[in-house]
Amino acid sequence: MRKPDWLKLRTAPAGERQETGEVFYPLTAQQALEARREALALAGDSEELALCANACLVARGVRKGRRAFPSGRAVLERLSPEETEDLARRWAAWNRAENPGLGLGRGAFQDLKARLARQPRQRLQWRVLRAFGALPTEGRARAMTEGDYLWCAANLLLDGEEALDRLCPSCREAAEKDRCPVCGREKAGTVREENPAFDWARFQALKKEAET
Repeated sequence: MRKPDWLKLRTAPAGERQETGEVFYPLTAQQALEARREALALAGDSEELALCANACLVARGVRKGRRAFPSGRAVLERLSPEETEDLARRWAAWNRAENPGLGLGRGAFQDLKARLARQPRQRLQWRVLRAFGALPTEGRARAMTEGDYLWCAANLLLDGEEALDRLCPSCREAAEKDRCPVCGREKAGTVREENPAFDWARFQALKKEAET
């Protein structure tokens, strides 16, 4: 299994092909509820519930071969109990690595934050989504390309520059100072965001296009 990528922005429920050939998919909350309900309906008693639950999970989270499993019952019909348990176990391990939940330990969470701080594209995407009040799971966000994000970021920058242009020289100088957001005292220098890993050449080109 590859190294977990916690920082990948999932704009669509993408699958990942495993070395053994299967494709694993993350489950939505609705799919998890559906799997639980189907498992309860399939199981004749408590001893059968674990196998049925695994089968219903596999049906929604795993594609084996060209076609996906249409239901948990189809998994039970096509796979042995051992195969079903193995797929469910491997999917669960993959899902824990790909989608860490709110129970993530403090140390791992701090590591995630540090790694995210070094991802300029992720931070740009976040700023654009925040400005437009959008979540990455929304349809409008799923349809966006990197060029769309860059175009939005360029226009947001232009909006800020146009607001500064409307100020008199004295007020503009004061507005460009880097100040504490709590007390308002000046810190140092002017407000500026720089990141050596950011594609500024492409960014400036988009800015010029937006100005024309």
